[in-house]
Amino acid sequence: MGRVVVTGGAGGIGRAVVQATQAAGHVAVSFDLYPNPAADQSVLLDLTDEPAVAAAFAAVGALTGLACIAGINAGPDRVEDLAWDDWSRVMAVNVGGTMLALKHAHLLDSAGIVLMGSVSAHIGSVGSVAYHTSKGAVLGLMRAASGAFAPRGIRVNAVSPGWVDTPFTDRGLAALPDGPAIRAQAAAAHLLGRMADPAEIAQAVLFLLSDDASFITGTELVVDGGFLRKK
Repeated sequence: MGRVVVTGGAGGIGRAVVQATQAAGHVAVSFDLYPNPAADQSVLLDLTDEPAVAAAFAAVGALTGLACIAGINAGPDRVEDLAWDDWSRVMAVNVGGTMLALKHAHLLDSAGIVLMGSVSAHIGSVGSVAYHTSKGAVLGLMRAASGAFAPRGIRVNAVSPGWVDTPFTDRGLAALPDGPAIRAQAAAAHLLGRMADPAEIAQAVLFLLSDDASFITGTELVVDGGFLRKK
């Protein structure tokens, strides 16, 4: 039995990763600003606070896996009117929080690491410049970290979803005046004609964490229902 830390473990995809990890027989530890009572251990943590992150990983101990799922969006934004504080917060959580997890996790040799990318890293839609940029940076971090961890046999990969039916998506759409219309368009934007269920993304994360992916590192697994193909 292994021990896996899931950052953002109280969110929609994070909860699904916790459940999938437990179903596979592992101990799942949630790191999040909010509790996840279903996790084997739930640690309340601000991932942008380096001393707190270091202490949390030290307390949890040796890990066989790390899933960096935590992420936020700035809401509707454009380059010309994006508040610097909003930009900085998205970068601090999505990129900085991921980097701090990689830095401070006590990973056993041959462990698996999965970062949360997004199809947003590959497109340039108007209105979410901070989020798009952050996910591009996460993929760059994944590629760099895969080389850094390779001598220990630790694999680093990323999962990039399309639209996922989660509270994160609901909050983003609720901030838009045409949110219901965009939801319908989002479903139709995938070749499979729907958003992903969080459990489907969790299964991709679990695969990359597992020994079934023992010779996969430095790569991005796109789990988008054909979103990028349709684009």
